[in-house]
Formats: sequence, C-alpha cells, structure tokens
Amino acid sequence: MKMLLLNAGSSSLKVNVDDGDNTIYGRTVEKPPKTISDAEWNDILADVESKAGTVEGVAHRVLHGGELFKEAQLVTPEVMDGIRSLIDLGPLHQAQQVAVLERALQLWPDVPQVACFDTSFHSHMPAEAYTYALPKEWSKDLGVRRYGFHGLAHDYNLQKAAELLGADAASLKLVSAHLGSGASLAAIADGHTIDTTMGFTPLEGLVMGTRCGNIDPAIVRWVVDHTELTLEEVDDAMVHNSGFRGMTGDDDMRNIESRAAEGDEDAKLALVVWAHRAASQLASMFAALNGGEVLAFSGGIGEHSVSGRKMIIDRLAFLGITLDEAANAANKTDTVISGPDSKVKVVVVASREDLTMVHQSAALIAAA
Repeated sequence: MKMLLLNAGSSSLKVNVDDGDNTIYGRTVEKPPKTISDAEWNDILADVESKAGTVEGVAHRVLHGGELFKEAQLVTPEVMDGIRSLIDLGPLHQAQQVAVLERALQLWPDVPQVACFDTSFHSHMPAEAYTYALPKEWSKDLGVRRYGFHGLAHDYNLQKAAELLGADAASLKLVSAHLGSGASLAAIADGHTIDTTMGFTPLEGLVMGTRCGNIDPAIVRWVVDHTELTLEEVDDAMVHNSGFRGMTGDDDMRNIESRAAEGDEDAKLALVVWAHRAASQLASMFAALNGGEVLAFSGGIGEHSVSGRKMIIDRLAFLGITLDEAANAANKTDTVISGPDSKVKVVVVASREDLTMVHQSAALIAAA
C-alpha cells in the first residue's frame, strides 16, 4: 500500500511516501506547519502526485492520545474532536498536528487517513508505573499521570530486535533506549510497555539535547523566587535551553564528544552526567521487568555514538551486560553488539517509526 506520512513537529513538517517498506519520496518543510501557506500546500500536493503517484492512505504522527486513544485511529470528525481536546497536554506539537490533519483532510478528501499516537504503545502501563504520588483529584480531574512518548520508535525497536534475534516479539523482555536530541527508555514485556521514562510531558526522564529530564520540582519555584524570570520563562528554559545545551552551549552530541576529547571540561562533565543518568534509569527499566533479555539502542545517538553506547554499557556491568568492542566500533545498525558472555543481548536498531505508522495505518484501512 502506498502511504503518505505526515510528521508535524513544532517547527517543521516531514512529508514521506512509503510503498511497502520502501521510502519512495521525502521532503521537509522547515517552518511551523501552522504557517504553511495555501500555495505551499498546493505545491506539496502536486509534488507528491508527480513524484510518488496516487497514495492509498495518509498516516499522521500525533503526539498525544491521552486516555482517549489507546490505538491508532481512522480519522473521523469525532476523532478530530478528541485530538483537539488534547492540545493542552502537548501545546507545542499537538496544535501543529491538528493544523496538518485539517489541511490533509481538505487536500486528500477521498483517501482514508489514520492518526498514529506516540503515546498509544504505552497505554497498557500498570497503575504503579503511570501514577504520580500527587493529590488524587489531580489525576482524576486533570488527567495528571505518566503517559510516555516515542511509542512508535519503541514499538519498532521491539519488532526489529525480535527479528534480529529470531525471537517472538510478544514474549520478549526488552528495554528500548531511543536516544537522540529527544530521548526515552521503555521496559517492554508481553508486547507492550511496563514502564517508561517520559511522563506527563516529554520533559521528564533522561538528559536530552535541550531538555533537562528529571529534576527536583522545587527548583522551579526557587529560580522564580530568586531571579527575574517568570514561570513561563523557566519552563521554556527547561525545554529549550537545558540538557546538553544548558551544560555546554551546544546540543549536538558529536560536537560535545569532540570537545571532550580536546579537554573541554564542560563537555566532559556533560557526557558523564548524561551517561550516569541514562545508566541509572536503564537499571530501573530492567528492575521494572524483573530482569530483561535484550537492550535495543536507536535514535541519532543510540545508532551512531560508539563512545556513548560504551559509556552506558560500562555502567551496567553489574547486570552482566558486556560489549563486543569490535562490533560496537564498527558502528553498524540492525546488528548485535553484545559480547558472547553477555547476560543481555544488545542490539543497535535503525529507527523506522515510519514503518510502524505504515503497518498500523494499513491494517486499519484494510479492516475498514
């Protein structure tokens, strides 16, 4: 099935067409999707039709399904209303994605369209994993709970790791480490998430490119009280000016690794902070599974940083995880890099969230 994939972020729109497992068209519009003009959308439509032909389905990546959508959904007026109702839970991305959905329904009115949610893979988490120790009415009335994100990536990691190892995905106990500028971990058993590191928003969890990850929440009040920054400015700083960027002034792992090799103290500290937090949270994922069989790396850092993977694995030696140093140094994807004596298989997976979207959408369209 020839599938158009629309992946709307806060500042860009990725447009791909996949024919089966092959990408036959791709372009990126580098501007907030809400600001894409009528003329630009018409150009996208004409370009897709000229270079990829007629599409049979449109798949949309949607950040937040909340508690409404636990699986991908064929887009209907009722589903659109539900997605709009969740904008407050992910204002940077969800509003952009709503704008793209609305436009796509106009441009491809006779083509079935599917919303694929980044939260849905985590929707079967047990209450002990998704519940915050906060006033119960906040959970009940405001929907304050841990949702988790990167679900499309974690789902693909599970399927690909099972394929690489000749295992049954439904019975595999796997920890998925999707490490990029945004990053999260997921503990997966019985084909779904048992625990994950991102929570109510994508800010929780690991140290990321510009996001701080886990911090003491009292820091927010302290900074507001002791600076001239507003609550909104502190929130913006935690999302856009923290993580690697906050510690080094740069959010590109490659640059930070180069600076560390040259003796830059800020870069060296940032790397060990990142690795320390990643390893400690990975250990918690293995604890959530009561042990695990596989660790899968993906994402820009997980797929390409030889030293980043090694820094993490070295800190997990107590779990009996070892590296095949040569396999790790070869820096190839879709391969096993654990040592022969490792108690946990370690694989590197080339992230293909688009294929998860294609498979989810094709199944829904075929069943409709």
